[in-house]
Amino acid sequence: MNKTRHITNPQVTEYMNGFYKAASPELDELRRQAETDDVPIILKETEDYLNTLLAMVKPKRILEIGTAVGYSAAYFAVKSGAAVVTIEKGEDVHLTAKSNIEELGLSGQVRLYCGDGEEETLKLMEAGEEAFDLVFIDAAKSHYKRFLDAALKLSHPGTVIVADNVLFQAKTVSDEYDPSGKHKTNIRRLREFIEYVYDHPALETSLAACGDGLTISVVKEI
Repeated sequence: MNKTRHITNPQVTEYMNGFYKAASPELDELRRQAETDDVPIILKETEDYLNTLLAMVKPKRILEIGTAVGYSAAYFAVKSGAAVVTIEKGEDVHLTAKSNIEELGLSGQVRLYCGDGEEETLKLMEAGEEAFDLVFIDAAKSHYKRFLDAALKLSHPGTVIVADNVLFQAKTVSDEYDPSGKHKTNIRRLREFIEYVYDHPALETSLAACGDGLTISVVKEI
């Protein structure tokens, strides 16, 4: 695993990852392949955290914005038994995810959509989709706010909304971690997003230095 992705002491992360157990042998192989190909998927320590969250929330329906190769959608399906809806904007990676979901035998449990996270979520709402118990946002970092706003329209009191990579390899914390200024737009918008979810009257939010940083928000009201 690329050590530069850590936002805490790498030794601490290595120790934590020593307790990691894959949800299934097939998912373990998909993780290895994704990591070999340098495809961004949820980090092991993030997955470990989500294990406990899933056990507490016991979601029946999960919405994911940002499918990538389908690893996390498959993980949610296998670990929780929930029905999963996942949205991916990139056409090529969407097709890869679809193939992976089929190979894992999860086509009847995971529905995949290709398109913008906000637009596809609103289409689901307009089509009469039921509210989700858990929402996982892991897509374009500069668009997290609009993804969350759309997801709120398909939430209910008690829905848990998790946004991944919000500390962005510590760049969100300090500009010193982005000396070239290459990521200044993402950094600014992630900072705005974190402030937004903390100040949102319908949400109770915490920020966790786990993986690459998570916000965990519980919907109090709609």
